[in-house]
Amino acid sequence: MAEVNDVAAALLSQTGQITTMKLQKLVYYAQAWHLVFHSEPLFADTIEAWPQGPVTRSLYEKHRRRRAVNEWPDGDPDHLSSGERETVDWVLSKYSHFSAEALSKMTHMERPWRIARGLLADDEKSSEPIRLENMQHFYSRQRSDPDIAVSQAAASAAMEGIELDDDWQSRLRSVASGTLSAEDAIAEELRRASQQ
Repeated sequence: MAEVNDVAAALLSQTGQITTMKLQKLVYYAQAWHLVFHSEPLFADTIEAWPQGPVTRSLYEKHRRRRAVNEWPDGDPDHLSSGERETVDWVLSKYSHFSAEALSKMTHMERPWRIARGLLADDEKSSEPIRLENMQHFYSRQRSDPDIAVSQAAASAAMEGIELDDDWQSRLRSVASGTLSAEDAIAEELRRASQQ
């Protein structure tokens, strides 16, 4: 198991300077997705459900009063195993283009943070832990096999009285597998509809 300081150092070695809020959210997503990919935590430190989103207190204690960081001297990226490094790389490929504020809003909409906070208002103080099993369950559901995702989408559409033809299901499969962007799929459908 990695140390949270090594995870922070690995993230910063690839991002360069980022806000401490963004670092906290990337560390959270690294923990969540490592649970999904490897069925074990990436690091042992608890993540708490603060008003600004998930926060690892041990990192916060080291960056307190700093708005941004560009390195993490308390950690060493080389201490990560290849599987841990793959998780960090994957998280960066999916989340690093988002701003700190966008990442914070995303975590506010996701169940692990909301469950930990219970009935508290979003801006109320809390140090409640975000449970690992809630993270693993929620994010596992975000990752589906493209064929299963398309079957579920087609079934949901059918319940609404909409039949998705084979061509449309093929495009959905391409979107689900990442070979076609959602924007391109919509543009294709609009072009096709305008020609009919």
